[in-house]
Amino acid sequence: MSKDANLVEDANLVADAASPAPELGHEKPEREEPPRAPARAAAAPPPLPYQEMLRSTAYERMRAEHPEEFAPVSVFFTHDPRSAIDRRKGFRVKAALVYEAVTGHHSDDHTRANSLLLALANECHSRIIQVPTGDAAATAGGAGDASPGDALRTPRPDNQETDDKGKSNNAPAAELTDEGWDERQKRVVDGIFLVVGFLPKLNEAIAKSGGDRDGVDETFKSQHMHDIVTDVVKLENQLPLRDLLDVAGVVEAAVRETVAGAGEYKLPYAMDSFGDVVRDFCWYYSPFSSSRKAAASPFKSVAADDAMAARTLLDCLHMSVVKPPPPPQGAGASGGGATGRPSRMPTARELRRSGVRIQASETGRAEVEFAQPAVRLPALVYDFKLATVARNLLAREYDEQSKPVTRYFQMMNELVEDAADVRILRGAGVVRGGSGGGAQPQEVLRLVKGIDRHATYPSVYMAMDREIEKVRKYHDQRMASFFVRNRPGVIWASSVAAISVVAIVAARRNRG
Repeated sequence: MSKDANLVEDANLVADAASPAPELGHEKPEREEPPRAPARAAAAPPPLPYQEMLRSTAYERMRAEHPEEFAPVSVFFTHDPRSAIDRRKGFRVKAALVYEAVTGHHSDDHTRANSLLLALANECHSRIIQVPTGDAAATAGGAGDASPGDALRTPRPDNQETDDKGKSNNAPAAELTDEGWDERQKRVVDGIFLVVGFLPKLNEAIAKSGGDRDGVDETFKSQHMHDIVTDVVKLENQLPLRDLLDVAGVVEAAVRETVAGAGEYKLPYAMDSFGDVVRDFCWYYSPFSSSRKAAASPFKSVAADDAMAARTLLDCLHMSVVKPPPPPQGAGASGGGATGRPSRMPTARELRRSGVRIQASETGRAEVEFAQPAVRLPALVYDFKLATVARNLLAREYDEQSKPVTRYFQMMNELVEDAADVRILRGAGVVRGGSGGGAQPQEVLRLVKGIDRHATYPSVYMAMDREIEKVRKYHDQRMASFFVRNRPGVIWASSVAAISVVAIVAARRNRG
């Protein structure tokens, strides 16, 4: 089939949603639908994550100070009526990505793309409320109780009137969006955007890059894609993984039912491999450099684990950068000598002066390891999304007792006092540039100094403070030595003495 023929076929992708009136002047004969068994009443969806945090004055303050890192720009998952205009504007962004994923074509026709997403969401929602999570994949091939006609009936905007034949009396019509749908339906729309549109695109870019994050960034190099990539990880745009799994279980059948000529559409991943999709998401978004296969994925059984299904992509990202907690100790076990009062990490220049070697670790976790004379630190990746990722991880930790990511950035604040410290860390591989050849030391310095301030008492992450305390103790012992404490002066004096001796010997030879 020619490309033009394919485009013609795509023009009829959404049979009734894109055009409520019959095309080409031919009227559809009215048909009486067979009676349907009533669908079971859908239970109210569980609340969206982080609602208490999002309503707090602390978050409002963070958002006001750094709106570019917290406020979505292009993609909006919020259902707050105050953000209805933003969500309506962002709907076409979701629709365009889904349309391209389903049809294989890019379309500038927003009505066509919006109609496809609405019809697909309608069909997915109909299937989800009748098929429990976990059973959806097994029965996805059947139509269940959903009527194809119902799935294709896209809600008409409230300001658009029709005559008795279904033709619009008002022109131009308002843009088709999910405005007016309930919360559960909107969450299906957002789930489709992630499951069908964004995550497959991200995983395809990761596969093509061969595990190189700079290569993935090349796929998303436009400002439009930068906005989408950063919006997806923001606190306000998080959904439970259960919502994504529900969509993944029914979307292939929903596409076949809804989209003409899309019988071969398949998600690029299976339900039982969804954990790998989450793992790759975490690898790409992590603030730290790591091998994709550095450790066993903790997300293998996400589709069968209710506790994991209640988490969000941001939760999973946090899990991936935090060392698993140690098993509980007995009542008489020692706490390792930690007092709970954080020690201050010396600056990079101070560590070099005392002979502490700074090395980069590839674990991809917010942890510090000291084995004298070397301290191993995670390799921070400076790229276009680092500030957004870091601040949203810190906001997620805000109400928690243990805050590993918060303590890491507090430590980095102590470690870098000026651009010279950043240059030392870059030389050690502890700070790495992202795409475009990396960042200037001043840029990294401003970011680190702006993310968090000094450590608080009591410790927010004692495991890291124990290691920092070891570094501090070793550094202080070394600096207590006269030679080490006065190394610059000693080296200068030794150099002067050596030069003087050489000069004297040379002068005597000339006389002789």
